[in-house]
Amino acid sequence: MAGPLFLGIDAGQTAVKAVVHDERLHPVAIGRRASPVDAPDPRVAERSQDALWASAADAVADAVRQVDASRIAGIGISGHGDGLHLVDADGRPASPAITAMDSRAGREWAEIGSDPDRLAVILERSGQRPPVGGAPVLLRWFERHDPDTLENAAAILNCKDVLRLRLTGGGPETDLSDATASFLDMRTAEWSDEILAAYDLSWARRLLPPLRRSADVTGRVTPEAAARTGLVAGTPVVAGLHDVQASAIGSAALVPGRLSLVAGSFSTNGVTTEGDATDPRWQCRVSIRPGLRIAMSTSPTASPALGWAVRLLGGGTDAGRDALFAAAGALPLDADVPEMLPFVQGSPDLGDAASGALTGVRSGHGPGHVFRGVLEGIAYMHVWHTRALAERYAWDEPVRLGGGISRSPLFAQLVADALGQPVRVVRNDEAGAFGAAAVAALGVGRFASIDEAQDLVDLDAPVGPRPEARAYWDEKIARLDRLADQLTPWWEQR
Repeated sequence: MAGPLFLGIDAGQTAVKAVVHDERLHPVAIGRRASPVDAPDPRVAERSQDALWASAADAVADAVRQVDASRIAGIGISGHGDGLHLVDADGRPASPAITAMDSRAGREWAEIGSDPDRLAVILERSGQRPPVGGAPVLLRWFERHDPDTLENAAAILNCKDVLRLRLTGGGPETDLSDATASFLDMRTAEWSDEILAAYDLSWARRLLPPLRRSADVTGRVTPEAAARTGLVAGTPVVAGLHDVQASAIGSAALVPGRLSLVAGSFSTNGVTTEGDATDPRWQCRVSIRPGLRIAMSTSPTASPALGWAVRLLGGGTDAGRDALFAAAGALPLDADVPEMLPFVQGSPDLGDAASGALTGVRSGHGPGHVFRGVLEGIAYMHVWHTRALAERYAWDEPVRLGGGISRSPLFAQLVADALGQPVRVVRNDEAGAFGAAAVAALGVGRFASIDEAQDLVDLDAPVGPRPEARAYWDEKIARLDRLADQLTPWWEQR
């Protein structure tokens, strides 16, 4: 008899992927749709919740039609963190689905950041400084600019929660890994009135939904959702989790002492820990159970910079993109290439006050030179983020590396060289969907622990740092550090 299947849905800021996995979590069918994004203003990045559901439902339908849907034994959903998704008392949208790339609340973010006492409470209790695109800061923006929306809202949800609500028709809920991005006390794993007060948002206590564990079965597919997606009504759906946590599972890194890097919409760099240290340079976020956390340092400095370079340099087709990677890879290690700070969407220190910087451009440089400079800038950000984490944490080698860019052997080598550590690239293209499916399988009893699922992850052979690259990267890192320091006053005065 054929074994059970598990569906993992991964809703990112640029794409929604639905991947059906067999009982050993090998992908057997996939559907993929673009995540719609409305950007009427450079600081706005949102979509309607209906459009988010439509993209996810279409991706699920594309995957499910390739298999026997009756064999799907469980469904898990991961989604991008932060942003803001408000629903009314009936579970209907009360606001657009705002993504973490949104920076409309820059004024409110700066106001919170100007109060060191308030920031200290937020950091100590929640494990992080507030991001400009986070739910607390966005609530402050709505309070000032659109109070009617808040009056109509009954609950704060996260991206994956909206999709689960559409699949199951259940009430508003969220899991610990997403809740930790807003008002969760990371040590008690409970909503915190102290954090609410530090944001001057005590009134928002009424918006906080019930908390669940990621693998808890929270509902079943409704007949309406089944008709829309091809799923079988009654299929169990678990609470789901934040996409960084899901990708850590899909990278076999949700084990204390392991570091995983993801070069996606964000440069995400996280070490799994059972500790609770805090630092302004990283976020200490609760994972799929209390006591397990990922200390992660992030910035929007990977895919945004890569996409900008591809568009600028004429790599809009698959062949054009491949040609850019080939040209960059053909250059010798010590080639004179431009250097880039990949802050086209903002920096970890200054948010969207910072901007991208490309320097050292000469008349003899071609697209390959510029493109390698961009790739090196993205690799440099992994150094920046892990350097901060390394002051508190040690991790096992090799480092796990995922994300779309990681499929480039050139980029994997650059990251290994820049870090001075071996890396292993995750062979599965959809680590987030793997993690979501793994949690679903855990929730319905296929696995006794999440470790069993992680043992099934496929990783490429380690890529070691080249000894001859050490001096090159030491000099490059020092120059990029100086460049960022020297540009900071200019950014702050713009």
